Amino acid sequence: MRVAISPWPNDSGARDRFVRRYESSRIVAFCVALAMLALDQLTKLWALRSLETGATLELPGPIDLTLVFNRSNAFGLIPDYGALSRWALASVGLAAAAALLGSILRRSTSTINAFGFALIGAGAAGNALDRLRLGAVVDLFDASKLRFVWIFNVADVSIDLGIALVLLAALLPSLEAPKTDHGNN
Repeated sequence: MRVAISPWPNDSGARDRFVRRYESSRIVAFCVALAMLALDQLTKLWALRSLETGATLELPGPIDLTLVFNRSNAFGLIPDYGALSRWALASVGLAAAAALLGSILRRSTSTINAFGFALIGAGAAGNALDRLRLGAVVDLFDASKLRFVWIFNVADVSIDLGIALVLLAALLPSLEAPKTDHGNN
């Protein structure tokens, strides 16, 4: 005798609530991505209008503001080959952003991963937009007081937060409902 056990016992509306919650968490993830992208672009616009290139605005606390233009990638790992670097890195960034933001909609993507992908996608899009518009990424946060040698921006922080969420999702035990054994009795 086979007995099918529904994950939604005695409540036909529970499945509908789950689907709505799933869809709304994806919408929230997209909104988070848009908010991070907007914050990134607004801080860079402010920096371009308010700071002189290379000059440091010293602030109390561990972070100062220094406007620099990064023509390479993260940590300067790729040498600057001029227009080739610009267009290749912009293309890779936009493709990555599209793939990550598109993956948010897949049912197989957990909610934590969806938020991680949203943050990584927003950061990739923000830096790619700089490359398209300006030929380089605008960096402004200088944490050299903490012995951090690289200058970074909101997009970089967004990418780091997204990576942390994806790693957290991989390291946490599954938050899914326990699977029911449907064996023969």
